[in-house]
Amino acid sequence: MNGSERVVDVVIDPRSGGAQAVYTYQATPDVEEGEGLIVPLGNRTALGFASEVYEATEEELGFPLTSLKPPTAKVRGMSLPAALVELAKFVADEYLCPLPIALSGAIPPGARERLVTAWSLVPRPEKAPLTPLQKEVVRFLEESGGTIYDTKSKKLPAATARALKLLKGKGIVEQTLEIAPFEEKKGGERLLRLSADEKRIEDFLTHEGKRKPAQALTLMRLQTAERSSFSPGEIKGLAGVTDATLKALTEVGLLETVAADEQIVAKPPQPNRYQQLAIDAVSDAIQTREFRPFLLFGVTGSGKTEVYLRAAAEALRAGRQILYLVPEIALAAQGIGRLRERFGSKVAVLHSDLPPGERLRNWMRARNGQAPVVLGARSALFAPLDNLGLIIVDEEHEASYKQESSPRYHSKRLALQLGAMHRCPVVLGSATPSIESFYEADQGKLTLLSLPERAASAKLPEVHIDDLGQGYREGRPALLCDDLHKRIEQTVAQRHQVILFLNRRAYAPFIICRDCGYQAKCRNCAVSLSFHRRDRRLRCHHCGYSENPPDQCPKCRSLRVSPFGVGTEKVEEVVTELFPQATVARLDRDVARKKGALEDIFARFRGGDIDILVGTQMVAKGLDFPNVTLVGVIAADLSLNIPDFRAGERTFQLLSQVSGRAGRGVAEGHVVIQTFNPQHPSVQFAQTHDYVAFYEGAVVERKEAGYPPFCRLVNVIFTGASRSKVLEASGEAAALLHALEGVEVLGPVDCALERLQNRWRRHVLLKMDPGRHARDIGLVLLGLGGKDVQAVIDVDPYTLM
Repeated sequence: MNGSERVVDVVIDPRSGGAQAVYTYQATPDVEEGEGLIVPLGNRTALGFASEVYEATEEELGFPLTSLKPPTAKVRGMSLPAALVELAKFVADEYLCPLPIALSGAIPPGARERLVTAWSLVPRPEKAPLTPLQKEVVRFLEESGGTIYDTKSKKLPAATARALKLLKGKGIVEQTLEIAPFEEKKGGERLLRLSADEKRIEDFLTHEGKRKPAQALTLMRLQTAERSSFSPGEIKGLAGVTDATLKALTEVGLLETVAADEQIVAKPPQPNRYQQLAIDAVSDAIQTREFRPFLLFGVTGSGKTEVYLRAAAEALRAGRQILYLVPEIALAAQGIGRLRERFGSKVAVLHSDLPPGERLRNWMRARNGQAPVVLGARSALFAPLDNLGLIIVDEEHEASYKQESSPRYHSKRLALQLGAMHRCPVVLGSATPSIESFYEADQGKLTLLSLPERAASAKLPEVHIDDLGQGYREGRPALLCDDLHKRIEQTVAQRHQVILFLNRRAYAPFIICRDCGYQAKCRNCAVSLSFHRRDRRLRCHHCGYSENPPDQCPKCRSLRVSPFGVGTEKVEEVVTELFPQATVARLDRDVARKKGALEDIFARFRGGDIDILVGTQMVAKGLDFPNVTLVGVIAADLSLNIPDFRAGERTFQLLSQVSGRAGRGVAEGHVVIQTFNPQHPSVQFAQTHDYVAFYEGAVVERKEAGYPPFCRLVNVIFTGASRSKVLEASGEAAALLHALEGVEVLGPVDCALERLQNRWRRHVLLKMDPGRHARDIGLVLLGLGGKDVQAVIDVDPYTLM
């Protein structure tokens, strides 16, 4: 044997091989990067993908070439595009995680379970004498299109299997593994869409929907998509319902069954001048096959979606594919609907809430080119697309685009990387872009496309600011200021509806002794226990620990122990007392965890049984309630006072989002923002819907404080059961990191939440030049902490809590 051999590195699915499972095998002559392989792993076999094929010597490998084993089998039709393998390598390198973890999002779901043996005719077979049975098998293969399958449900006869093995030895057939073909349903694939009878749907939502909340929620989710078609699995993922719900709606005619080729293809509206300029700019980049990143900045209702769709049509005309990212699938019915209206069956939806079989089928349709338009949340970045012509990141500012578990990537960065790989434009769209994105547009790194004109039917609500501090200064503090109180009375009297928003659940955030200041703390976490009045329990919202509230102070024995602060439960109680003529309901995580509660409340609210809905962020986005004309923000200061440099930006975005809940029907909408900081820029500019003015102030603050976009952050978090070992590991890490040139080291300090689930937490925050790579940080921290302390390196963190 010569000094080197052709080998292949195979990345094993981490669910079967572990996070570090990259192993080297003997490469067969025809193996290629990205190919799916079944490889020996100990005394079993595992599914993996070829990440690199190269020549290697024993010295380079560190073990004898004779110990190399070849792959057991190739998996035909399941190879990953080369760009996808490269993207996974980029994620592993950029976000400091093992390659198997980085590639895990690209591995088709449930593929191993559907693998079957395939026998196929070799294109140019060897000439060899054949027995009559072998000739019969070859003829059968030819009549079957060149391939037959040996499956559990359709086993080949023993004689045929023996003949095939002999034909394989003669070089006439080849044996591979591939995903079992999906059986075609009689009459083609069946899809569902809303009935065209809008009055009947409205009558159902107003009357019967209150008794059938799951059905009502399904109709509400689909209303945003109008007459577009969905598979049953897609609807179940969007609305969180079962087959029984869909069957019931179909039986009464509120959902119609249609064939895939019967989908309504809508005629596009005529773009306005600003839309046309944006469409032309993106289309030019598609035609010239040029990587060009755009920021599509348009106020609510300005027609960003039409720009996406026109650009997508241009990419399809050029024979290329489209990746359309949304922040949350549950809120994506309108996006899916618009794509289906325009492009019909060419659209595939990929997300984790789909049934496994349908998800795999859509994965295969995207890979085989049958669905050149793919819509999904951040994991759709790993869809098997090999000829991208356009990437869209809708609502690019949303926090959900940042993955908070390994691999901790940011979707925007990966979208831009994919765009560069495929030489195609990337369009980031938002009415309230992230500070980083707008700064990049300001600096010319992104091309800014503005849509300043609102569609004629879209009118933003009038926003009012109430100073909560005034009541305290005048000696009459109240949960509701006079203005909001009066507007609620008027709205209810006019038989319209109200949403009251407070991003804090429970009755009160803690209980306190009025004599000695004692607060009840969680035994597992360094947080106060929240008081839940309905079931009279103190609960930790991080680990779930709960206990009964004390009758007297455990510290000084005082009887003056009482709840302090405000949560949604208290708002519900106060509002019910203040407006006895109104029906009040609450929706937060505590309520929604009860089976059927979320559907029930949304159905009753949509049906008009609830006048005032109190809730957390759950009520701030998603469904349209046309009869809501007033939205009240109980305390805007909750998000403003979070110890995070993005607090002001998040508050502005949240207030803008909440404001969009009012006036979505015929009647004019109003928003009242209560705050102790009425002059804060986040509040002032949310009132005027002026993002640019907010940005101009915020970016100056960021520059003065030295935060993104003027630096790149890496947050290194140390956790462990022993506080002393966490202190030691974080201190040692900080000392090592101080040796790196061009890196500012802040800390170590305790995290804002210093203990969670009985694990102590400290972090070191690193600031470096915006273009600098974090690779050397990973090398410095390699192996630090050992088994007692876990170190998590979060590159480009979205939260510092």
